[in-house]
Amino acid sequence: MTRIIMIRHGQSQANAQSRFAGHSDFDLSELGKQQAELAAKYLYEREPLDAIYASDLLRAHNTAVPFSKLYGLPITDREGLRELFAGDWEGRTIDEIKELYTEDFRIWREDFSNARCSGGESVAEIYARMIPEVLSLARENEGKRILLATHATPIRVTEAFSRGLSADRVHEVPFVRNSAMNIFEYDGENLRPVRTNITEHLDDSLQSDVPKGLQDVKR
Repeated sequence: MTRIIMIRHGQSQANAQSRFAGHSDFDLSELGKQQAELAAKYLYEREPLDAIYASDLLRAHNTAVPFSKLYGLPITDREGLRELFAGDWEGRTIDEIKELYTEDFRIWREDFSNARCSGGESVAEIYARMIPEVLSLARENEGKRILLATHATPIRVTEAFSRGLSADRVHEVPFVRNSAMNIFEYDGENLRPVRTNITEHLDDSLQSDVPKGLQDVKR
């Protein structure tokens, strides 16, 4: 049995500025660094780890750094753990996206599972690329406990898959907050959720809000 702990990166500079990051390489905000430190301490007190993997984008890699220090394990960056590619939305503010790509953003807000960033990746496409990546890492680490530091959409599609939901039902999975952790187990055939959206390592003052402009998205 492989135990997989997936963590969403701490608040990024893009999150703090209500920007759509995608593959753009924003680092963590100061709040995001605090969230990562607290998440690492929380997990270290409860779970052993055998390996640490991270998306190669700064906000995810740097979320893994406190875990690496506490556990004494190296971080292996994986491009396959990246957030969805946002195409023309990359780095733009939510207000800019609303104005410039009105129809595509309406679909994102109202029909997330069938949405596509203008000129970028769809939710169905990230589902199709993310699940093989997670299962491959699970098989490579059979019987071990691994951390995957990644992003909101990769975690949501993984949880959807673990619950037997197809790509067109990803919207049924709750939004993933900054530095939230999800735990899964893989037995060689099936991936199942153990515990999801763990944020008890953060008190109210260290929770980051959903970026302005995305708070009314139907999730």
